[in-house]
Amino acid sequence: MLNRAQLHRDLTGAHQASFVRYAIYFTPQPGTPLALFGRSWFGRANDGVTLQAFSAAGLTSTGVSRPPSTPSSRYSGLHAIFKAPFCLRDGMGPDALKARLISFARRRKQVETGPLTLARAGRFLVLRPIKPAPALDWLAAQCVAAFDGFAEPSSCVEQEAHQSPHLNDHQRLLLKSFGDPHVLSEYRFCITLTGPLDTAHLERVSQALWPMLEEICASGVTVDGLSLFGEAGGRAPLRLIGRYRLGA
Repeated sequence: MLNRAQLHRDLTGAHQASFVRYAIYFTPQPGTPLALFGRSWFGRANDGVTLQAFSAAGLTSTGVSRPPSTPSSRYSGLHAIFKAPFCLRDGMGPDALKARLISFARRRKQVETGPLTLARAGRFLVLRPIKPAPALDWLAAQCVAAFDGFAEPSSCVEQEAHQSPHLNDHQRLLLKSFGDPHVLSEYRFCITLTGPLDTAHLERVSQALWPMLEEICASGVTVDGLSLFGEAGGRAPLRLIGRYRLGA
């Protein structure tokens, strides 16, 4: 449970009032094997393990300090989406959103993913559970129910639908209703590792990553918290506002 001083530090440090969009993600708890891998993969650590593996695979040259392509969300870190970026509805403030997330997280149980696999999701490389994980799907559905009222209806849904001809009719309806085609029955928990890559590149990246992810995948991950992110607008990256433990 967060105390008043911690709440103040979060608000002050992240300049919360300046954000134009917000998102709710799962991000690994700092210090866990997945978090340590993520720091290396996204160039935030100096251990060089990941970059050496990619040099050995012929994917990078000496001195390259970033992965081949980063997730398109502009948050350069490992994450799984529970509520895609959204603008706040008129009358809804960031303090209320944060308070609701803290309360929401406190009343939910932590969820085990079970063993993970390194897989392709279209042109992206992701980690996802080998077996169905109903508890994760239910947590995501609860996020939709709890936070959709904070989100301003998307003004560019038609444009997004036009730019995504692969969406089926049901996904288009979800996009129109929730601003995201991958919610409720279409939700699939996954931890994004890359941005869009061609098939050959995906295969080479996958082969280079697997030795570093095999043990993590075998053990699975505990979804033990939800993280609130803010986006300042333009091409600015999403910034962490706070991470709130489930069941805390």
